[in-house]
Amino acid sequence: MATQLSTAYKRSQNVKILQRCFRSISLGVNWKEHKTPNEAAIHQQGPQHSKSSLQLLSYRKYHATTKQEILPLIAVGVGVIGVYSFKALRRMDTEWDEYQENLREYNLEHGIQDDNDKDSNAHSDDTTTTTSTKAAKRQNTTFNKANTFRGGTLGIDLGTLNVRIAHKPSNADSKPSVIANREGKRATSNHILFETDGSFVTGQLASAKKYERSLSSNPVVNPGQMLRDSEDGTDPAIRNLMIQQVISACAKDALEQAIGRKNITSENLFSIDSSNGYNVQPVFVYPPKTGSNNDEILDEYKEALKNLSVPDSIAAFVAEPLCAVYGAKFHSLLPSDAPGPVMVIDVGASATSMSIVEGNHLNYHSQLSGFGGESLVEALMNYLSKTFYKQNYADVSDKLAVQRMYDAAKDAVLEISSGSKQNLGRVQINIPYLSMDEKMKPRHLDLGVSSKVLEAEFKDLVAKEIVPKFAMKQDVLSQSAQSPSDLSSLFASMIMQVMEKTGQSPFALN
Repeated sequence: MATQLSTAYKRSQNVKILQRCFRSISLGVNWKEHKTPNEAAIHQQGPQHSKSSLQLLSYRKYHATTKQEILPLIAVGVGVIGVYSFKALRRMDTEWDEYQENLREYNLEHGIQDDNDKDSNAHSDDTTTTTSTKAAKRQNTTFNKANTFRGGTLGIDLGTLNVRIAHKPSNADSKPSVIANREGKRATSNHILFETDGSFVTGQLASAKKYERSLSSNPVVNPGQMLRDSEDGTDPAIRNLMIQQVISACAKDALEQAIGRKNITSENLFSIDSSNGYNVQPVFVYPPKTGSNNDEILDEYKEALKNLSVPDSIAAFVAEPLCAVYGAKFHSLLPSDAPGPVMVIDVGASATSMSIVEGNHLNYHSQLSGFGGESLVEALMNYLSKTFYKQNYADVSDKLAVQRMYDAAKDAVLEISSGSKQNLGRVQINIPYLSMDEKMKPRHLDLGVSSKVLEAEFKDLVAKEIVPKFAMKQDVLSQSAQSPSDLSSLFASMIMQVMEKTGQSPFALN
């Protein structure tokens, strides 16, 4: 019986030792290295030592890492986490302050009442002094456009023929400057051409096919002229889309040159949030209609250009005559405190307007459509066509040849009007392989044109085309003056009509 009890006891001790051994292995402890001689001699001992041996096995503890080794690691981890957490909190506070400042400036610009102003009446008497101080501080705060639009201001003039863009940086001491396009020109053609596959081209690429595609199913169109023409029957949605494409192409090119390259994936071009577009405030120049109280054209411009800005309220719209006065005062061409009204005469590409501006208000505006800088190009085109084809350019069936004459005439007018001493008012126009004769031999146009020839052709165009076809059919000529026969009498009649409509004296104008 004693032998059986001794055997059972030894088995139980072996099981406990094995359990502790496996537990030690799971904790990363080598049993052979850590067991003591007393524990190794348990197998040798009998039942009389069972109590002390069980007590030893029960209270023996094993650890993978001592406290002296793990506590420094914990301290380093806590320190690193604390440093980075502190930096993150500081950065969050800075960004929050900037957001609050930008939000306050945005509310001031758009006339939105601040929540602190709404709740100012609910404060107790104990905080009256603090509230008054904050309110006085907000009253002294003015809208800082430089902080809101860090990219500055972009002025866009959507003319009848060209788009001109000027940029003013955000700092107060900066001056605005006209941005040249990729071709080095200060104006970009306001044309767009849609191909049959749905693609389109804008600018000079589209303008170069103006006459070539005039008889095709997909002609080159001028969305700026379509917007000004009240009788145009184009779907407003399609017209607005074309205007947005033309302006986006020009503005992206200008902004890349002014403030750096940036890829815009959305249809938005300007935005307060730089992630949705360029952080630049757009200022669009629009042509007012005849009269001073008609905002129909302004509403059409806002509707056509609203998708370019987020939110659309950041876009500003200024009438063309007001821009002319502001620019003249900025460049000291007109005294900043000039008394009395100002007459503005604007000779555009295909329209000439006269306006009366007094202060910041447009009192009167009239416009003669069909007469402008392009009239000089048309006069020279007629001269080239009559010399080469013996007929007007409008009657020439070869539209590609007409396009080449247009390009050559436009460059010649620019060179003659530049007043360069090198050309002495004369240019040589050379267009090779312009046509074929009856014997299928190529014909070349090589003709010299002087400023006197251009002036004579322009006078003839004014007398035979501009006055009877455009001026006489529009309310721009004085009823008390004779019918104009040349450019001087045309302008005199238009100025007299403005005086009669507004009741202004010529001596009171600037």
